Amino acid sequence: MEKINKKLISIVSPAYNEAENIPLIVEEVKRVMVGLKEKYDFEYILVNDGSTDDTWEAILKEAKKDPRIKGICFSRNFGHQMALTAGLDHAKGDAVIYCDSDLQHPPNIFPKLIKEWERGFDVVHTKRVKTEGEPFFKRLMSNLFYKVVNRFSNVRIEEGMADFKLLDKKVLGKLSYMREHDRFLRGMIPWLGFKSSIVEYNANKRIHGTSWYSFRRNLHFAKSGILAFSVKPLKYIGYLGVFLVISSLLVLIFGFFGSLFNKIGYFEFFSPTFTLTMFNTFLMGLVLTSLGIIALYVSNIYYEVLNRPLYVISDRTFGDEQ
Repeated sequence: MEKINKKLISIVSPAYNEAENIPLIVEEVKRVMVGLKEKYDFEYILVNDGSTDDTWEAILKEAKKDPRIKGICFSRNFGHQMALTAGLDHAKGDAVIYCDSDLQHPPNIFPKLIKEWERGFDVVHTKRVKTEGEPFFKRLMSNLFYKVVNRFSNVRIEEGMADFKLLDKKVLGKLSYMREHDRFLRGMIPWLGFKSSIVEYNANKRIHGTSWYSFRRNLHFAKSGILAFSVKPLKYIGYLGVFLVISSLLVLIFGFFGSLFNKIGYFEFFSPTFTLTMFNTFLMGLVLTSLGIIALYVSNIYYEVLNRPLYVISDRTFGDEQ
């Protein structure tokens, strides 16, 4: 009987304070991949992103039971995108699927992602249709996030697309050259431009713990997406400068004629001093905001010039340290 050369599917999940969810996600991934064992082997890489609970101990326990389960432990919390990057850097598969470890990204759609890949798509995105039990405010913030990023950046991200995708190994190879520190994988992968498709899904309700996607983190994500893929804010500052020059001239002219008419009894309600004071206050606010935007771009350049590693690994369950 001819031996079938199985393809290897790498699966990557970042984990931050997910001790209770680790056994559940591992069990679910194994259950799904067992159904594909005739054609595919798999490895599951879990990256502990400086958790303060027993997440690393839970990963070690699963790795001891099954050599296909692999763990990477950061020396501290480096962030979700760095944890994903570390997992992708160590993936050996013909294709890699990455998803969160809280089971909100359902492993039961892995076969659909793989099917699309086998049809010839190099990138298979997922698109969340709805999330079970999602609060209204969180849904509102999510919608606002996509609108802001798409408005100001040069890459388009469809609403509902998150860090839940399949990448062919050639895409992973190109992605590995992109080592910027302010990482935004949702934008970096579309920027690469490979042939892609979309699989829709309904997100599960989180079983244990709380989501790390807070308003602050969404704001940081939006900032990363805009600064990494667009100079539109800088262009808008230039347009704003021209607008303010013209507005200043109009206010001065208006103030001059207002003072003139006040002397002969007209427009007694008009106060040129008050108007100029308010305009100057408004102008200073815009100037400080503009300087803040410029500072964000400069700070990004500063961190890139430092050329520090994206992450530091303190322990792992396989191989030599990279």
